[in-house]
Amino acid sequence: MGVPMTVFTSARAALESVRGTDLTPTRIIYAEQFELEHSVATIRPEELRASYEGFFQAAAGPEMSRVTMTGRVSYEDIVWHANMFFVALAAKTSGTAPSALWTFTPANTSDTVKTHTLQLGDSVALATSPAVKLNYGMGDELNLHFEKNDDGAVTFSAKYLYAKALTQITAFTGSLTDRTTTPVSANNTVVKIDTTTIGTTADSAVTAVDFTLSLSPVPFYALDGTLAAQAVYRPAHRTWKAEITRQYSNATEFTAYVAKTVRKVRVLTTQSTNIMQLDLYGVWTDRKYSEVDGIVTEVLTLEQVFDTTTSTSCSLNVTNNIEAMT
Repeated sequence: MGVPMTVFTSARAALESVRGTDLTPTRIIYAEQFELEHSVATIRPEELRASYEGFFQAAAGPEMSRVTMTGRVSYEDIVWHANMFFVALAAKTSGTAPSALWTFTPANTSDTVKTHTLQLGDSVALATSPAVKLNYGMGDELNLHFEKNDDGAVTFSAKYLYAKALTQITAFTGSLTDRTTTPVSANNTVVKIDTTTIGTTADSAVTAVDFTLSLSPVPFYALDGTLAAQAVYRPAHRTWKAEITRQYSNATEFTAYVAKTVRKVRVLTTQSTNIMQLDLYGVWTDRKYSEVDGIVTEVLTLEQVFDTTTSTSCSLNVTNNIEAMT
């Protein structure tokens, strides 16, 4: 019998053309950790039957599945995740590889993010160890962290909520090969903070940016004779916040915090022809002092304010060597 081992974990996926439709995976998904949370509620009433035994029956309740993927960001794979969290793009917006531009500006009046089909398991012991297939995977929460700590890599955490019932599988479908990816290094990151025109003024005092985007999807359970949700919907506003740590070298952002001046923040990482640009529009909603290696810093929390010029509060642009995404 094969023994499941972490090093042999493999995930394969495809972006769904119609939400919830089962597809053969079209790409291998790279991460340093996959965490599957799967639950089936238990109906087990405690009953009074003139006995010290109180439980006499059980049945299955609603089912729910989530998968969290974590690791280092690459210029190629961030496009796949952005399809689930920002807006669906099957092809680059402009340009050609290796300078293909992907412009992810979220829609404001329609739900245009993608969902995906996922297969996850131990690639060596697949037939004899737990492996699963999940459909209708919608983005729940995405975190991007920029900081020159450890190896200086930009890291991500992506949590997905699945509507359809989990299926145990004994084999992957599709014939896939590994891809070449380029990790995003914070060594190449600059942060620009402005009042008027975004991307104008570099702030060399910034030491870290921690960005979290939440879509807050909810499962829709119907009386349809099944355990699982029928769909996943987005009834709430998308929300995001960015914790930005900077050396306290001047009072500029302290003043902006007090006055609630709108800040236009660009987090720009450039490596040869690869570019990753995160644009944020918001106000400081919290501020506190901290210290890094004895150096006084301030941690500022930026939360969204709609920008009428760009018609958004956040966007992600990526330039890389791929022109299509499935």
